[in-house]
Amino acid sequence: MADQDGKKSQEEDLSLGIKDQSKHQASEPYPFHKYNHTNRYTEGSILNIPESGALNYIEPCHEYKAFINTTDETKMSKFTDEVIRFAAACMNSRTNGTIHFGIGDKPNFIHGQVLGVVVEDKEAYLNELKFAIDRSFEFKHKQAAQKCIKPPRFVGVLNKNMTSSDKCVIEVDIVPDYVICEENIYHTFNMDTKKAKKKEKGKDADKTETKPSKQFFIRDGGSSRNLLVPTTSDKHMEQYNRFIPSVAKQSQLRKQAEEKPLNVIKNSNQGSRLSQMITGGSLSLDKSHFERYIIVTNKSHSIQLESLGFLVELDPTAVLDFDPESAECGLQSYFEQQSTVSVHLPSEYKIPEGIEDIADMFKLTKKTRWMFCNGGIKDEVPSDIDQWSKDKGASIQEVISFLCRKDVFPNKRFLVIFLILSTVSEQMDPLVETFSTFFHELKGTEQILCICDNENAFTSWKDLIKARCGNDISDRCIYELSLTEVNGTILSLLSKKRRSSRFLTCGGGSKVLLKKKVECSLNSLEILCTNQCEGGNEDNIPIEENFYKGGKVSWWNFYFSEQPGSTPFIKRDKFDFIKKTVIPDLCSLRKPCVLFNLMHVPGCGGTTLAMHILWALRDRFRCAILKNSKADFAEVADQVVKLLTHDHEEHLPRVPVLLMIDDFDDMKKVKFLQQLIEKECKKKVIQCKSAHVILLNCVRAESSEVTESTDTVFIRNDLYELEQKQFVQQLVEIEKTHKNADTFYGFMIMKKNLKPDYIQHVVHNTLKSFNKNQKHAQLLAVLALLNVYGNGTSLSSSVCHNFLGLQPTLVCGTDSVEERFDTFSTLVASRAVKGKVHKAVEIIHPSFAWYCLQEITPKMTIAEIINLLLTTDELYEDTEGKDILMQDVLSILIERHSMMAKSQSHSIDRPSILKRLS
Repeated sequence: MADQDGKKSQEEDLSLGIKDQSKHQASEPYPFHKYNHTNRYTEGSILNIPESGALNYIEPCHEYKAFINTTDETKMSKFTDEVIRFAAACMNSRTNGTIHFGIGDKPNFIHGQVLGVVVEDKEAYLNELKFAIDRSFEFKHKQAAQKCIKPPRFVGVLNKNMTSSDKCVIEVDIVPDYVICEENIYHTFNMDTKKAKKKEKGKDADKTETKPSKQFFIRDGGSSRNLLVPTTSDKHMEQYNRFIPSVAKQSQLRKQAEEKPLNVIKNSNQGSRLSQMITGGSLSLDKSHFERYIIVTNKSHSIQLESLGFLVELDPTAVLDFDPESAECGLQSYFEQQSTVSVHLPSEYKIPEGIEDIADMFKLTKKTRWMFCNGGIKDEVPSDIDQWSKDKGASIQEVISFLCRKDVFPNKRFLVIFLILSTVSEQMDPLVETFSTFFHELKGTEQILCICDNENAFTSWKDLIKARCGNDISDRCIYELSLTEVNGTILSLLSKKRRSSRFLTCGGGSKVLLKKKVECSLNSLEILCTNQCEGGNEDNIPIEENFYKGGKVSWWNFYFSEQPGSTPFIKRDKFDFIKKTVIPDLCSLRKPCVLFNLMHVPGCGGTTLAMHILWALRDRFRCAILKNSKADFAEVADQVVKLLTHDHEEHLPRVPVLLMIDDFDDMKKVKFLQQLIEKECKKKVIQCKSAHVILLNCVRAESSEVTESTDTVFIRNDLYELEQKQFVQQLVEIEKTHKNADTFYGFMIMKKNLKPDYIQHVVHNTLKSFNKNQKHAQLLAVLALLNVYGNGTSLSSSVCHNFLGLQPTLVCGTDSVEERFDTFSTLVASRAVKGKVHKAVEIIHPSFAWYCLQEITPKMTIAEIINLLLTTDELYEDTEGKDILMQDVLSILIERHSMMAKSQSHSIDRPSILKRLS
């Protein structure tokens, strides 16, 4: 209920003397439990939500306080007292709620009228509220109250002419989540403030200490009622005694209500529609149908400005700006920092005076003509909405008529973009007038695009235009995308931006920028962007040859395969099944994080298939690979959820994360990571009817006898007939462009369906000249042992160079360490390592490694190879890989202990073992 103290004359003055609420602009309340929204109130407008009691537990109830006739001495205590009453009532009634200070109520004010209050020290309100919570609630419930009562929000209040005032509306949200409140009840305690102050001054020292009164508030209609008032009648006590047992039931209803509104991720194609409309169908701003752009916009918020970089890239010919503070702290000020503009008043463009000169100026100039349509420059005073048409409307109409002349801009080759940054809610708003003029000058909406900051702004705008012009403009509006998504989507239509920036999908053709600072903070993940590899200058020949020889696949292989004239990347038999059936089924599961296992025999292309799936889905999922299976899982979970919510901080994520994980030696660890991700989702209050994170777990199978299930697909170590035909056909194409195709063993073994006799024959012929006294032969033996008996550990190219006593060199932009293996070079391949500068060197294929070891051991025993591993310091100079190498050496010693104990020709240097492992 509104304050009732103060003089009647003051109240009448602050209510603006207006009796009829219908004369006032309607305003939407600030979004519940949000802090970074762009909503602001206009002084004198009316909030369209009445004061209310508990509705459905989730829909917030509201209470208004004028908060204008309080003195500086009593203002803070008035604020904290009212918040505590309202909060306790909401917590006991288990309903969300917002209490507003600076909003009028009957009988002294128009109900819901925005009055605003002046706040000099916002920090003081926050601190006093925290102190009041601790003082008012029982000790056992203080922590719960601090969690349920959110920090104050200070919503700016604009003057009627859209300039900023020094007032704001203070709002406090109450969110009594079941997980916090459970089935507890919340009493509050309040000491008489006046007596407490007298006691502090010593005026009441002789009296007994005042005991704080016990209270129990509930929501009762539009107010908070205390069931334990000091003069509690029997009737009140009966209500209290009846209410207490009902709390348990209300708590369960609250829990059900929290689970009920789980939202399905909304499918939207507005990203694609925006790309179509802003380019005229070309889907590229480099080849846009439109030669010129005109921007019409209204009041901006500082939060929006960093998401409007696309305006600079559009290089608009003219901007019609209705924000009188734009030059001081708005869009024009932001734009001018990055581009050249000239500012004008619409009255400077008179028709027909100087029409030819002005037309030529528009055609030739590279400056953006920025027109202040509601004052703000050159001593032009801003007008209120109801006065604007009379003061400035005629000059705007002349400007629009001029801009739409065929001798100014080419017919049908310019686009007018209405950028609705603030909600338009009145029929007399200048933007409605301006739209109507453009609508009639252009004879329709074909050359008009409207971009609204949110759906509420769109609904209001659409209804106003329908009433004014009789047209439904829904199909010419973008309203389901945030401004960050609009910005990313438009920037991605520029080739120079695709080459210099990285973009993440938001689904439906929309994108957001992934800034370097953000990507660096997600350092546990290798993120796959929608424009991955664009703008790079890698040479396709060495990258393709390395892969065909048996090296690990890279994103570049997929990228090159999609270029015109290239050979398409082979789709394995399970590719379409996983992409079109398994993944969609997983997305429908009502769990924050779901798991899918891709079982594969080492060397059969399981990891390649998984990466191919990610590549194919990068426009529909936010895809990433976990760099290190031994990373801190809590940190990984945090980063995965940050990737999920990037640029969606106050909205439901539109697309899930598809995370590929590999090299996990224990399924318990995978399950643990899954649980931590689910926990992190719940902590961020991310709820949905479909999965938010899909873990694609690549698992090496020791046997080819694996049973598939709903969450497991198995990749065999032999090829289906269709797959084999594809490999044969592709080899023909490869031989046309690569001279040394006969050494592409990684590809050959797939073509020959992984036949052991082929592999054995190649290895035997290649290693005929193996000599254990040669450095490159020793290094090959080490790599083979690590691959077969370790966990597939590789060695960095720098370690290999050091071991061979050589300096790294570059051939065709790649590290040429393979060439240092002389005749054995066809058996090794290098690959990029996530998060490292140097590449890794390994045997081209696990099957080759096994046969290499079989061929080597008659000439160099396993004991000798291990001794070499233990006694060669150069192998441990890679500080990042040292620990992994040590773990592999230890596991080899344990696994091969019995076999090496039988070896009589050489024994292992046990002091070396102790020294190396210590």
